[in-house]
Amino acid sequence: MADGRTRSNGDEKLQVMRNLLKQAPPEEFNEVFNDLRLLVDDDSLMSQEAACLWALHNKVYFTPVRQEECEVLLTRHNELEENRFLDPQKQVSFKFDHLRKQASDFQAHAQEDKKGEMWRRALYEALNIYVSSHYAEGLCSVFIKDTAVRKILVACIEGHLNRPSAFWNGLWKSEWTVGLTPTSTSAQVTGTIDVHAHYFEDGNIHLTVCKEVSGTLPITSEAQTAQDFVKLAEKADNQLQADLAEEYQKMNDSHLKAFRRQLPITHSTIDWEKMVTARIVERLNNAWLG
Repeated sequence: MADGRTRSNGDEKLQVMRNLLKQAPPEEFNEVFNDLRLLVDDDSLMSQEAACLWALHNKVYFTPVRQEECEVLLTRHNELEENRFLDPQKQVSFKFDHLRKQASDFQAHAQEDKKGEMWRRALYEALNIYVSSHYAEGLCSVFIKDTAVRKILVACIEGHLNRPSAFWNGLWKSEWTVGLTPTSTSAQVTGTIDVHAHYFEDGNIHLTVCKEVSGTLPITSEAQTAQDFVKLAEKADNQLQADLAEEYQKMNDSHLKAFRRQLPITHSTIDWEKMVTARIVERLNNAWLG
């Protein structure tokens, strides 16, 4: 009976740990893991899930890999096998250590679909110009998938700013698909933009925004279609940024204002320690006099 309860408690603890690690903000998995490690106080339990969840975290948030041999985002779209990824731009595959965030074991990986590679490279080159000029520390990657009826271009964008000394981190990422059908004169585009902002000075505020986008592009040349796609993505980014600025202003005037402690009529903060000390002294004096 005791063994059953122990196993049940261990399973519950493991599930709670998984949920908390999955909720770790971008670029903060290590901090959440270390905090949980102190609370759980069971390294064997932590090690069971750490590697798998760390890999998931890196792929979900498009962790950038910048080394001399490759420059690419880690995603589910370029994962060849467990812990091995493809950089289609430099045509190499590599093994990635998710804990150390280090790439190694580089191998040549040429693209066999020459026509598809022309579309992929054209989209990457146009998108890279946009990302380089609009995203702080931004990086983009474009992948191609071949199905029985069409080719699918997948474009991923990631831009982050981490300022832990100022108690905030932020991420703006998006994932786009462009479907190319041989007999069609247009391409269907779908996209998802995710924005994360985490502020943690004397509190913990984590804001997450997700926007779905869809559209249609005329298929002309590879270069022109790529330019049209970038215009569509830029328009969606600008619209979301404007909407966020408006919403944050509303929140600042209402919700965030309500979070702040109201100052007394003296317009100065209350020294709570001084008040508590005064009450203790008052009680002691009353006891002595009584």
